[in-house]
Amino acid sequence: MKLMRNITLDKYKLYAGGTPRKIFSVAYEDLTTLIYYQDENNVFKLVIAKEDDPPIIVEKGITRAEAFRLMNTRP
Repeated sequence: MKLMRNITLDKYKLYAGGTPRKIFSVAYEDLTTLIYYQDENNVFKLVIAKEDDPPIIVEKGITRAEAFRLMNTRP
């Protein structure tokens, strides 16, 4: 798990390396959960972001199965 401080979601793609595509997003109160996918590396990343002051992003590599399990889980 990787913690990034003072980086907003708008600038996250610059730090993620390559061109990740957002394939899932859900927000609850002040937290946003996103799943990004990179075609060239076949990598899924779970990103949890808090847009307060200062903004915080937590990033974790996940498997394809975990990504689809999260996307298909309904609150």
